[in-house]
Amino acid sequence: MGFIRGVIAGVAVATGAAAWYMSKAGERFRNQYRVDRKLGELGDEIDERTREVRARAGAQVAELRSPADGLAPEGVADTLDDAEAAAAEAAAEMAAGVEAKAAKVKKQSKDAATD
Repeated sequence: MGFIRGVIAGVAVATGAAAWYMSKAGERFRNQYRVDRKLGELGDEIDERTREVRARAGAQVAELRSPADGLAPEGVADTLDDAEAAAAEAAAEMAAGVEAKAAKVKKQSKDAATD
């Protein structure tokens, strides 16, 4: 009888350990899934901001070209340089925001991996 009880106890302990291990593996998977979802949201935000910058830059260039039609070529170049500078500034702001969010997501994924 002692041998059978030992086998049953061993199987019960092994089953409990396997269940615990699987719950930890599942938790790790869920944490990784959240990071993937956040990266997807970050990609969507990058796309949205890119569209906004393109729309603003296109509108600014169109706005600057209309009065520039009567200007000399030097005046047109100065006007377009201003538009390019504004577009570059908007792009730099967008890139800084994206880099900050990417760093945040990277830190969160690193923290989740160490847990």
